Amino acid sequence: MQPFQTYPAMHPGTIIRAQQDERERIGHELHDNVNQILTSAHLYLTMLTRDCPEFEDVRKRTMEILQMGIEAIRQLSKEMVMVDLKDEGLIGSIRNVVRDLYKTKLFNILFVHSDISRVEALDGCTKIALFRMVQEQIKNIIKYSQSKNIQISLHCTDDQIRLQVRDDGIGFDPTTTKRGLGLSNIYERASLYNGKVLLDSAPGRGCSLIVNIPHALTNTR
Repeated sequence: MQPFQTYPAMHPGTIIRAQQDERERIGHELHDNVNQILTSAHLYLTMLTRDCPEFEDVRKRTMEILQMGIEAIRQLSKEMVMVDLKDEGLIGSIRNVVRDLYKTKLFNILFVHSDISRVEALDGCTKIALFRMVQEQIKNIIKYSQSKNIQISLHCTDDQIRLQVRDDGIGFDPTTTKRGLGLSNIYERASLYNGKVLLDSAPGRGCSLIVNIPHALTNTR
């Protein structure tokens, strides 16, 4: 039997602040993302009349937008529940995200990873942090990228954990674009593990997000 792992207790003020930040994040997500998607769907529906010469194109686009809204609400609902990776592990949980996104038929998505036993040997808190970072970046891609292809890679070496999420969307200029709540959450989670975030993007060149976390800090003893 493996020994129980213990983690430092969090200060009550830290917990309250984290709860407030999470409520604010959910509020922003509902207002800025879900509301925007539904507003777009409503706009397209007003155009959807039988005498519209582009009826089928408008109908198809309306269905795509509504599917995006359904996916955004579903993801947000899942995030509001404390993630438990005990049953399917980190690899299985990311595969579920990939499968659900693939079903929308909006993206081609590929997930590659290191040996499963090496990944699942990471401690529980690190795996949850990595999973949340994947969720955050996938949400950014759905919301902003207009991409068709996504690749997620997760590799563990003796020295570090390397997570990369890449898309072929419209990209942006990181030096002039304000860092949104999703990216801020990724940077904050990485910093908790002395990790580094590398963001490579430019208009028309898609986006590559790389998170490197020192492996020595996360080995289970």
